[in-house]
Amino acid sequence: MKYALICAVVAICAAPSLALAQADALGLTRGQLEDADLVDLSGREIGEVEGVVTDADGRIIGLLVELDQRDPTPDKLVQIPLDGLKAVPEPGDPRSFDIQTRQSAAELMKLPPASTTSRPR
Repeated sequence: MKYALICAVVAICAAPSLALAQADALGLTRGQLEDADLVDLSGREIGEVEGVVTDADGRIIGLLVELDQRDPTPDKLVQIPLDGLKAVPEPGDPRSFDIQTRQSAAELMKLPPASTTSRPR
């Protein structure tokens, strides 16, 4: 009985640290990042995260984002560094997150297209 109690206490104490260890960037997991929309400071959606960019050690250093454009212009895939980005709860679903940028849609459109080698696999 004592063994079961000790195991339960260890599991409860370890759970928060395991959750933190699973966060990859901006306090979110890779899956949460790849499921996020990119929003401006007013919360307006300006794109969708299509993938992550990693360094040689596998750390996430940026996001590949498909910027929304009006038809008939095709959407544009750009690479955005993590600096200036933050995770914000998605309105209406606090378990989901958007990625908020300080840059405007016009500023992001000026970024060069992401190279084909940057595309998510």
